[in-house]
Amino acid sequence: MKGIYAILDEKNFNFDYLENHVKKMISFKIKIFQIRIKSNFNKKIISTILKIQKLCTLYNCTLILNDNVELVKDLQLDGVHIGKNDKDLIDCRNFLGDKKIIGVSCYSNFDRAITATKYNASYVSFGSLYNTSTKLDATKLDISVFHKAKSILNIPICLIGGINENNILEVIKLNSDLIAISNGLSSNIKVKNITSVYYEKK
Repeated sequence: MKGIYAILDEKNFNFDYLENHVKKMISFKIKIFQIRIKSNFNKKIISTILKIQKLCTLYNCTLILNDNVELVKDLQLDGVHIGKNDKDLIDCRNFLGDKKIIGVSCYSNFDRAITATKYNASYVSFGSLYNTSTKLDATKLDISVFHKAKSILNIPICLIGGINENNILEVIKLNSDLIAISNGLSSNIKVKNITSVYYEKK
């Protein structure tokens, strides 16, 4: 896994128009998406997820859901992303099988990343790199933890938290496998600005 990782958080995106926005992101070479829902998974939300899944299948993109392993299995999505208060990684892997993607939030905790790697996580995520309004209780990342992980871990590493068009160049220099962005991709102009810098430097 490598590239810009679009976090479709309900705080930052209007889900009534999410399908069109995802099409725009795909047209700018974004291939990895996570739908992040902290409210109820009502029929309207499920319908939106299915529309995005159809797009991702059509354009060979990856669709991950935050937290909800049961829905990942029911809808046959590509994977799940879990945090410290979600289902245990071992239970997730047993429930979803070996082929599904499981990402693990490690915040600023190197030991958590080592454990995640040991128990077959697909990738680990570190953050928050910068201040973020998406997650109000975000842990501030000690960047030395990321560098240590880069030197030791053999699975993809993701950076997340407050990444936008103003700091994307500095993030690219850190050479993370994945760069997760939510609000920084929440308009067409932001998508264009982020991707133009990212693909110019890659």
